[in-house]
Amino acid sequence: MTSSTAPQILLTGATGFIGGTILDHFINSKSPAFSGANISVLLRGEDRAAKFTSTYGSRVKPILYKDIDDIDSTIAAAAQHDVVINTTLGFHPASIQAVVRGLAQRKAATGRDVWLIHTSGTSNFCDCPITKKWVEPEGREFDDAKDDIYGYEKDREVQEGPYHQRTAEMGAVDLSLELGVKSIVINSGTIYGRGTGLFNKTSIQVPLFVRAVLELKKGIVLGDGKGVWDHVHVEDLADLYLLVLERIIAKGGEGVPSGKKGIIFSGNGRHQWLDVAQGVADAAFAEGLIPSNKLESLTLTEATKYMMDGKASEELVEKGVVSNSRTVASVAKSLGWKPTRGEDVWKRGFAEEVKAELEKSK
Repeated sequence: MTSSTAPQILLTGATGFIGGTILDHFINSKSPAFSGANISVLLRGEDRAAKFTSTYGSRVKPILYKDIDDIDSTIAAAAQHDVVINTTLGFHPASIQAVVRGLAQRKAATGRDVWLIHTSGTSNFCDCPITKKWVEPEGREFDDAKDDIYGYEKDREVQEGPYHQRTAEMGAVDLSLELGVKSIVINSGTIYGRGTGLFNKTSIQVPLFVRAVLELKKGIVLGDGKGVWDHVHVEDLADLYLLVLERIIAKGGEGVPSGKKGIIFSGNGRHQWLDVAQGVADAAFAEGLIPSNKLESLTLTEATKYMMDGKASEELVEKGVVSNSRTVASVAKSLGWKPTRGEDVWKRGFAEEVKAELEKSK
């Protein structure tokens, strides 16, 4: 694929935190590969479609469907595009496989390579430090350039049993291999910062701590908080997606790994969950929202109740906000990814999230 073929690009999840930021960065990119290029967005609701049109004009083409379970419409939309950036719910195998099937139809019709850029997460690789249902060697690190990431995930699906996000990812990779679709999966740790899209501007993990602190009126941590994760600012992450897209459009995907080798990481910093808990407590205390910034430990059951309103499993909470998951983004760096938001921005983010939650509650 070269720039002269005017590849058709589809973005799913454009109203979300990651997808909205990717779209904003795409529209404002100075890359010659994107100059004048249009992008389609698959979404629900005519009101949302109208907002995209009024904001971005003809460069963004809304395609309406019922919802993520509208498989036929998803296949039909993907079949009209050469590249799909999938940022919708990574726990939904059917919708992701629908994208792959549509891309395979596109390849059959055009004879050109087609690409899936899929969004997943590093809880796929974490341990379970409270329940001990899965134990990793102390300090284990996964490097996407050195380790067999695909093989690890496949083996763990068998040994541990299915984990919805990993199951969906493996299904997408395997179906892509079967149907001749090139796939690259970007696995991110804690994504932080304020999104720049038109709709959802809020991340997931840090706000869980914020909401629990504001409800309980005290600083909280799950367990001992010693678990270690990677983090990446949402705008740096958007730049990585666009770097991959640019390589596909301008250079036919030269240097971009796909299939079993195409599972990569995006971490640009590392934290203990204790750091997150203390950072949120300090920010809430500075705003006069809690009487002390001292932390109190919650059990897994309590954390599930107060962080997730009881709407998620204890497994998801354990893997998402207390576990260890260390990854090394070697492939992204080798492609030329140069994230610019470091530890100072990460630390400022706690106060930003507290203020954002206060604004939302007004």
